[in-house]
Amino acid sequence: MGGTVAGLNSGATVTLLNSGGNSLSVSSNGAFTFSTAVAAGGSYAVTVGTQPSNQNCTVSNGAGSNISANITSVRVTCAGAPEFAYVTHWSADSVSAYKVDSQTGALTSLGTVASGASPVALVVHPSKKFVYVANSGDSTISIYAINQTNGKLAQVGTDLPIGHLPQSIAVDPAGNFVYTASPLDNKISVHAVDPSSGALSEIAGSPFPAAGGPAGIAVHPGGKYVYTANQIGNTVTKYVIDQGSGAVLAGGSTSAPGGFGPTFVSIDPAGKTLYMTNIDRFVTGFSIDAASGDLTQVGTLLTTGGDLGTPRVHPSGKFAYVPNNLAQVVSGFAVDQSSGVLSPLPGSPFAAGGVPADLAISASGKFMVTANWGDESVAAYSIDQTTGAVTSAGAALPAGPRPRAIVMVQLPLS
Repeated sequence: MGGTVAGLNSGATVTLLNSGGNSLSVSSNGAFTFSTAVAAGGSYAVTVGTQPSNQNCTVSNGAGSNISANITSVRVTCAGAPEFAYVTHWSADSVSAYKVDSQTGALTSLGTVASGASPVALVVHPSKKFVYVANSGDSTISIYAINQTNGKLAQVGTDLPIGHLPQSIAVDPAGNFVYTASPLDNKISVHAVDPSSGALSEIAGSPFPAAGGPAGIAVHPGGKYVYTANQIGNTVTKYVIDQGSGAVLAGGSTSAPGGFGPTFVSIDPAGKTLYMTNIDRFVTGFSIDAASGDLTQVGTLLTTGGDLGTPRVHPSGKFAYVPNNLAQVVSGFAVDQSSGVLSPLPGSPFAAGGVPADLAISASGKFMVTANWGDESVAAYSIDQTTGAVTSAGAALPAGPRPRAIVMVQLPLS
C-alpha cells in the first residue's frame, strides 16, 4: 500500500496515515510504502497526519475499497507557503512586487507602488506584515502593508523624514525597532514600530552618533547588537542596543579593521558570523563572540570583480552568495559550520546577466532572485540544496528603471 510524494522541501517531513492509523513519516520525494499491508478485499484511506513546516500537502487517489492488488497510485503533492519578492527602483521612485512560484521559482509581476525619491534599501518586518524602504534621494522611509493573501503592497501613511541620505535599513528580530544608517552625517536613526499598523515613531535620542560613515547595517539575531560597515573609517563596528528603548549605545561599542571601503554587512541565521563586502572586491568573515558581540576576523576572499552587493547566507547556513555587479556573476561560497570561513563553491562564480545589484534567497532555500541594475530586470534561479550550485529558473522579467535592492518573504499558510 503506497504511492509517491512530490514537492517536499529538502529537510522537511510529512506524516501520512492510512485509515487513521499506520503512521508513516516521509522525508524525501519519491516512492513510499506503508509498513502494514491491507487485507485482500479491504479498503484504504490515506490522509496527512502532520504537515511539514511552511508547506501544505494534499492527497489524491487516496481512497479505495475491495482491494485485489497492490496499491501504488496514491499521490501526495506538497506546496510551499506563498512567497513574494519586492524590488526598489532607484530611478523610478517605486517598489515592485512579484509572486514566486513555489515549484519552479518563476516570477509573476504583481504591480508597482510609489516610494520616496531614489529608494536604495528595504527590509521586511519579522511579522511579515510590513515592508520598510529607505529612500536616499529625499531622506525618508516609505512604509507598506503586505496583503496577506496576494502579497501586494499598500502604503501606510506618508513618507517619514529620517537622517541625511540613508543607505541601509534593518529591523530587530522582535520587530520592535527599525534602524537606518546615514553615512554622510555619521548617524543611526531608530524608530519604534506600531505592531498593529506598522507605523514608525522616532525614539528619544535618535539619531545616534556613529563612526566612520556607516553605509551598511545589520542587527544580530539575538537582538542585543547592531553592526555597521563604515565606508570612510574602513572599519566594522558593534554597538550595544538598549533592550528597553532600542537606543544605540556608544558605551560598549567596539570596532575591527574592515579593509578598504566596507559597504555591506549581513549575519548568518545562527548569529555566529558576520560577513562584509568592500569596494576593493573582498568579502570578509568575522566570528561574533557569543558573550560580548565583539568581532574577530576569520577569513578574507577576493571575488571576481568590483562593486559587490550585500552578502546573503542560505537559510541552512551551509552556503553564502554575493552579487558581483561589474562581472555580472553571483559568487557562491561554502560556509564552514564551525568557523564560518568561506570557500568558493565548485562552479562559482555563477552567471547572472544584467549587472546584479542585489540578491535575495527564499525561505525554503530553493530559489534566489536578483535585481539587475544593468538591463533593468529581475531574474530567478534554483539553488541545489546539496551542492549550493545556482542555475537559471527561466527568463528574466523586465523591471522598472534601475532595480537597486530586493527582498523575499514567505507568508503564513492560509
